[in-house]
Amino acid sequence: KGFGRKNKIELRYISLNTETDYINSKEEILLVAFNKENKQGGYYSTFLNSLTDPVKIFMDDFSFSGIIKAKESGALIWQKSSAKEFPDIWYSSNKFSEPFKISRANPQQEDYLWHTVELVKWKTFDGKEEEGLLYKPENFVPWKKYPMIVTFYELRSDRLHSHYYPRPSLSPVNILEYTSNGYLVFVPNIRYTAGNPGECAVNYVVSGTKSIIEKGYVDRYKIGIQGQSWGAYQLAYII
Repeated sequence: KGFGRKNKIELRYISLNTETDYINSKEEILLVAFNKENKQGGYYSTFLNSLTDPVKIFMDDFSFSGIIKAKESGALIWQKSSAKEFPDIWYSSNKFSEPFKISRANPQQEDYLWHTVELVKWKTFDGKEEEGLLYKPENFVPWKKYPMIVTFYELRSDRLHSHYYPRPSLSPVNILEYTSNGYLVFVPNIRYTAGNPGECAVNYVVSGTKSIIEKGYVDRYKIGIQGQSWGAYQLAYII
């Protein structure tokens, strides 16, 4: 009935019973939720034939995935993560009540500098408001000047709470590799009009980069740009 669209929340059905081939309209169903504005994740519940809005179970500044329900009870396990928090497993004995973490899979992360991330917004050259992600070193201080890498591939701002970790890469930059070495990493969104991909890349990437420079903590003479595949074409056009 338009609840998700009205509130800018994506709602997707998630099956908790792998042995059924249909959805029982008389049983409560679980919906995984994502808020398109503030990027919060969480869960709602509803009935397919309900005349009322879905009921919010919780929404939070994390990414949630991998939910599994016990066959004989209401117990649940799922993964919860953020840019800083490793996707450990959480447990609840009954429908998300009193959840607690039951794994600690990456304790060595505490020994290393990680990063923080924030959702940033700016006006493009043609006056549209856009958003992107700005990653900062964990020991960031605003009165210093930092080198910055700008990397992009279409729309990435919905990944605000995605968790990255050090690993080899064939072509995209590993964000953590740069932030742990004292770089800022800026990931702007790009929206396209038909027939003008290069011009759109300039409009969004350059305007976004200038908006970050204006914040005062970027060394404007030490800015790199990176793109791979489709992003590499746009990088060449921007240059």
